[in-house]
Amino acid sequence: MHPNEELARRELEVLNSGDMAALGALYTDDFVLHYPGRSPLAGDHRSFEEFLAKIGPLMGEGGSVSRELHDALGSDDHAIQLLNVTATAKGRTHSWHGVIVMHTRDGKISEAWIHIGDQYALDEFLNSLAEV
Repeated sequence: MHPNEELARRELEVLNSGDMAALGALYTDDFVLHYPGRSPLAGDHRSFEEFLAKIGPLMGEGGSVSRELHDALGSDDHAIQLLNVTATAKGRTHSWHGVIVMHTRDGKISEAWIHIGDQYALDEFLNSLAEV
């Protein structure tokens, strides 16, 4: 298995465990997350903590996200996760398929681009959470 495939698998495993200190160690200091769409999460986030600060209030207390890895791939400069995701928040649930393309440097994730199978449907879900 390529080391960047292992990194992709490890990142999701740590994210799902909720160990934010261990998660932070997987990203470079200049990490950037590009989140698509037209929701409160859309845009370029200069750290994973910045992204979490936006998603926390949106999900509300008791919200959850379940991420299931369909597959992971790795090359010398990239790691890719193919995901099935379900989010539940504020009495609503939405499921989607996604791909995360990660640029790697020195064994860490330096940049990530999220791609959603049906971006319009996810935006509608996320925007509905912001209205509650």
